[in-house]
Amino acid sequence: MAMTPDPRRTPDHQAEAGDSRTEPDLTVLDDAAAALRSYTDQSWAGASQRILDHVLTATRRSRPVRGRAATGPFHVSDQVLTAYLRAAVDDLDDAELTSVRLDLDDDRLRAVTLGITVRYPEPIHPIAARVRATAMEALRAVLGSAEPLSPPHLTIEVTGIEPPPGLR
Repeated sequence: MAMTPDPRRTPDHQAEAGDSRTEPDLTVLDDAAAALRSYTDQSWAGASQRILDHVLTATRRSRPVRGRAATGPFHVSDQVLTAYLRAAVDDLDDAELTSVRLDLDDDRLRAVTLGITVRYPEPIHPIAARVRATAMEALRAVLGSAEPLSPPHLTIEVTGIEPPPGLR
């Protein structure tokens, strides 16, 4: 909503258009709009810093995911595993990762579902195969020789299609 008057409008034009406002009314409106634009409630600056501090110090619940190294079993946070999967798939040019779901049985990874967006008119099956292979490599890199997922337990879902640049 614009609060500044149209500079092309003159008092004569207002009368022609049936506008009942007079010039002094517009001056008052201009002054009020300028005062509102210049006012900043200083309590917002303090509130936003408090909110930011709270968010940065809040703990997030994390589930352990079992991995296995040559020295024995270890645990990795599900958030760390998700971050590695996101980073690995983000390196691919033809897919964008939109969601990651890890299915755990206690601390054992049982299934992973990745949601991706692909560009139209790229062929979906080869892209999904590249995403699957990249995700499997990332899982092996993070979890070591822990029970690897078989391909049926690594699901790739196409959750969106990005239109070609000319149609956006």
